[in-house]
Amino acid sequence: MKKIIWITILVLTALFLSAEFSYPFDRDDYQVIKKAVQENPKVEPVKEVKWFKVLVVDNKSGKEKVKITMPIALVEIFARCADNKEVQMKNMGGKLNIEELLAELKKAGPLSIVEINEEEETVKVWLE
Repeated sequence: MKKIIWITILVLTALFLSAEFSYPFDRDDYQVIKKAVQENPKVEPVKEVKWFKVLVVDNKSGKEKVKITMPIALVEIFARCADNKEVQMKNMGGKLNIEELLAELKKAGPLSIVEINEEEETVKVWLE
């Protein structure tokens, strides 16, 4: 019985000492978090995606070669109407479901899907 009491006392002492040494670091972290919350009290929810956009720009002239802006609802209709709901990924050996991909992209909110910068053209595809 005395052994259990001594082990318990030693464990509690070790916990107390380790908490004492780490306290200033935890307090600093707490202060940083508290300051960030006070300065930025509003957290905005992810905005709803409304547009699918494509832009191709000629890098030499700076002019837009192609500019497409479509409502995301129309893109979803096209995805539902497609004969092949899945795209075969030959090199990766898998399939990609277009409707599921579109749903996941919408959940993420407005974002850039792809941006390709080449010598002659820049291509951008994004959701807004």
